[in-house]
Amino acid sequence: MYQVNLLPWRLRRQRQRYTFWLRCFVAQLLLVLAMFAAAYFLLHYQQTKQYSMLQGLTQQHTELAGRIQQTQQVMADLARFSAENARYQHNRAQNLRYLSLLQQLSVMLPDALWLTGFEENSKGISLQGQGGAYAEIVTFERRLAALPLLQGCRLVEVTQRKEGGLAFTLLARWGQDG
Repeated sequence: MYQVNLLPWRLRRQRQRYTFWLRCFVAQLLLVLAMFAAAYFLLHYQQTKQYSMLQGLTQQHTELAGRIQQTQQVMADLARFSAENARYQHNRAQNLRYLSLLQQLSVMLPDALWLTGFEENSKGISLQGQGGAYAEIVTFERRLAALPLLQGCRLVEVTQRKEGGLAFTLLARWGQDG
């Protein structure tokens, strides 16, 4: 037996419900896809931004490392130049000390005496010389003792030479002014 549906509104209503739920499903699907796309683009934007920041920081790090290396090189050069300058000043002071001593020796050395040796060692300064009379040697020793450049000046040895005359050795230390 045949049945006739005399109520087409039920079929229409079923189709409308089916269409409504299909549209809801598609809308939800599109909404989820849009959220995934937005999240993807947001994460991609953040990653790109962070990568560019990383490149900038890496470049800054490289520049700063170069500057640090240059600064360390300049500091090493400065230390080397300072050490060279200190050596130069020390040598200059010693040379001036020797110059002053030699100038004063030339003035206070009696005419009958002459120096044959000048040596500096850990004990002090040793002056060797020759002369005619013992009194002139003692006079020379007293003059040296009066110099502020030297201290502790003493006559160490006086010997008779075969050729005649006396050979002497004086020993002194540098004074505070020297």
